[in-house]
Amino acid sequence: MQQNALLGQVAITNLVSQHKKQLFKIAIGSGLKFWLIGPSFIITLFFFAMVAVYLFTGEVQVELLVASVMLFIAIALTTVLITRRVIERIETIIQAAEKVARGDFTIQIDDSHGDEIGRLVRAFNQMVKDLDSIHNSRDLLSRTMSPSVRQSLIERGLDFRGITQVVGVLFIDIKGFTRITEKHNTERLVFFLNDYYTTIAKQVHSGGGIIGKYAGDSILAFFGAPTPQSAEQSATQALLTALALRDAIAELSDRWTFLGMPPVRVGIGVSIGPVVAGPVGSVEQFEYTVIGDSVNLAARLQDLTRNVEGYGMMISADVYDVLAERLKSQIEIKTLDERESFKDNSLNSPLIRFVDFGDVLVKGKKGPVHVYAIPSGEHEPQDPMMWF
Repeated sequence: MQQNALLGQVAITNLVSQHKKQLFKIAIGSGLKFWLIGPSFIITLFFFAMVAVYLFTGEVQVELLVASVMLFIAIALTTVLITRRVIERIETIIQAAEKVARGDFTIQIDDSHGDEIGRLVRAFNQMVKDLDSIHNSRDLLSRTMSPSVRQSLIERGLDFRGITQVVGVLFIDIKGFTRITEKHNTERLVFFLNDYYTTIAKQVHSGGGIIGKYAGDSILAFFGAPTPQSAEQSATQALLTALALRDAIAELSDRWTFLGMPPVRVGIGVSIGPVVAGPVGSVEQFEYTVIGDSVNLAARLQDLTRNVEGYGMMISADVYDVLAERLKSQIEIKTLDERESFKDNSLNSPLIRFVDFGDVLVKGKKGPVHVYAIPSGEHEPQDPMMWF
């Protein structure tokens, strides 16, 4: 958004600079017609009168000559003063336009004259009000959807057919949230959820993802849309964001536990695959999200964390298969039987630990899904994004 605003401001500034002389010419030409044409006509009459008197009498009428000179001086001074005033009014408009080009949509010009320039000022003031309204609307829109999504909708229009893309999908949900709602009042829950949403949105956006849906305590995020990117990049961003979320939620839990809430424990599921990305809903109200088997799988993997104690994150083997090699080198994988033999924490130990659950039956899938799990409570650096 900031980039588009800057481009727009540069464009307005260039237009003002290019057309400044034309604006002077048009405004002066229309505003000084009376003071240029009328006096010129009067002086011309005086000139012909003197010529006629000279032809008939052979004498130059001194009184008439003096009156002509005085009239010419008076008209010249009046024209200069009026021209200066007109130029000042036009310069005020140009300076205001340059401020608008720099992003000031609150400026208004105080000019109540009824001439052409006065009408131009009133039109300018109304234009600035409209620009301010549009700017506020875009700012509000930027809070309801990702800037990349907004730009995609502007460029492609509202196409409800969607686009098939391979994306990384992350699904996160609070464990035992129903019990939490039963024990705490609504106002406190609203404050908590807003803090929870803000924490997740910050990590998802920092990781290059987009929030696709808020549903109570459940949040869907995706990586790789609307702008397509490689499966490696999408999977890597999704996994690193999931790991960053774990640390961020731990900090949030400490904060709210101090205020009397129970510890916040979340389940996270990560998958990757083709989905349909686009606006879903009606023309009157819609959300930009993703739909497909990978979305359902991420939700089901998140559900698995509820049934397996000690594991807060599940990922599909497809995610691991396409991870960047640099990140894979930081992963240590053990089977369920070997999970107790992870290397001790040291400078040489891997940063991420996977437990291979093998093929697991997942609700909604015809066949088993190969799943990796990340044990809860394992220590990772505070900023996993630095790993890649």
